[in-house]
Amino acid sequence: MKATKGVLLINIGTPNSTSNGDVGRYLREFLMDEEILPIPAFFRWILVNIGIVPRRASASAKKYRSIWTSEGSPLMVHSLGLQKNLQHALGSDDYQVEIGMRYGDPSIATALNKFKSQGIEDLYVLPLYPQYCRATTESSFKKVDEMIAKHNHSFRVKKAPAFWMQKEFNQAVAEETKKHLQGKKIDYYLMTYHGLPQSQNNKMEAGNTYQEQCFKNSELIAKELGLSKDQWGVSFQSRVGVETWIKPYTDEELKALPGRGVKDLAVLCPSFVADCLETIEEIGMEGSETFKHAGGENFYLVPCLNDRVDYLLPQFSPAIK
Repeated sequence: MKATKGVLLINIGTPNSTSNGDVGRYLREFLMDEEILPIPAFFRWILVNIGIVPRRASASAKKYRSIWTSEGSPLMVHSLGLQKNLQHALGSDDYQVEIGMRYGDPSIATALNKFKSQGIEDLYVLPLYPQYCRATTESSFKKVDEMIAKHNHSFRVKKAPAFWMQKEFNQAVAEETKKHLQGKKIDYYLMTYHGLPQSQNNKMEAGNTYQEQCFKNSELIAKELGLSKDQWGVSFQSRVGVETWIKPYTDEELKALPGRGVKDLAVLCPSFVADCLETIEEIGMEGSETFKHAGGENFYLVPCLNDRVDYLLPQFSPAIK
């Protein structure tokens, strides 16, 4: 029996290798997205190709080399594992599951062409970003629409909502946290999320901004972990440039926590479902060094859900089967 339903899993992407050239190409594609740098295209091109990439490609390549495995990019390895496990869970008779990276390879266009060649009729687009914002979720949806129009595809498309509020997701995060920290003494749990410029956050619907989603998500995870209000906190990482980003900042929190008596710290990254540069290097390496330099003793980075699939299965309700 031939599958008629396609599932497109979208993640942010990764360079093909750690060479300066591949990292530079990835950065250019990423930064040329108007949802990432919302300035006129002409000035964005100048800023990216003359200002940012020539300065950052070498340093970024060095960071990627620090996390690269024998199998390749951790983000790609985990994404392919998730694809395989979801395909197994859904079965090949009804579903075909593909990965499409928003930036880099395998591209969204490549995945869509695979679906078309296999005669897929119904397409379920599932961005692997638990919280919604334009720079991630909406940019991915926009790219899917653009590629469908460009290649004259005729899928019946259904787009998945953000899933940060789903109990299965928060239970999975809590379960991985407990498993990883079993037997360890923890003074405090810090939940760090990818940052967003304050100006972009302010444009979102009041009561459901990205910042508010992250705080609410943390409350749900803390509840699953049985934490009291004084045992956990929220912060935001990966800010760049001079613009104000949503606060509190992760690096500043890591510097301050030892002064508040936190010696044994657990760090969760609930805006990422797969370990990547931002979790392994920025938090696990740089973040750990920052915390310990400030007087902290033990720093425990909780792995992401990676190839775990159970939290995604509620997406496949009878309404889309």
